Amino acid sequence: MGLSFFDWLSGPSVAMCVIIMLAVWTTSGTFMLIFLAALQGIPRELEEAAAIEGVGRLQMLRHVILPALRPVIFLVVTLGLIATWQVFDQVYVMSGGAPGNTTLTPAYLSYSSAFDDANFGQGAAIAFVLLIIILAFTVAQRFLLRERTPRTRRNR
Repeated sequence: MGLSFFDWLSGPSVAMCVIIMLAVWTTSGTFMLIFLAALQGIPRELEEAAAIEGVGRLQMLRHVILPALRPVIFLVVTLGLIATWQVFDQVYVMSGGAPGNTTLTPAYLSYSSAFDDANFGQGAAIAFVLLIIILAFTVAQRFLLRERTPRTRRNR
């Protein structure tokens, strides 16, 4: 492709991929522990009752385990969403937004705008817009992962 290995490795697409892999690696253990604790908190009576009724593994997952994990799924998705929008330390330590501002995140942009450029108003405005974005996504998640009551048929 006309690039040496070093030129390809220092390119913009690789830099963001490395930061994404680092963020996933540092947070996946915490999320696994949260899911493990939630799985251990599911009452065995529910699983035993479903097994007595002849429910298969996939049906048990869909109708017993996932509904019991709904609050934990909401927690993990919300924490993951907040963490992805607020990636700062990895960018600050590894790249500082380089190469070519491809690793620039809203949190790092707010920091660099306020403290590197001494434009505190713009930095605060970026942080406020970031807050609004996170709140909007959290409300959307809450709506999508809400508990739905089954609809009953009307007697006609």
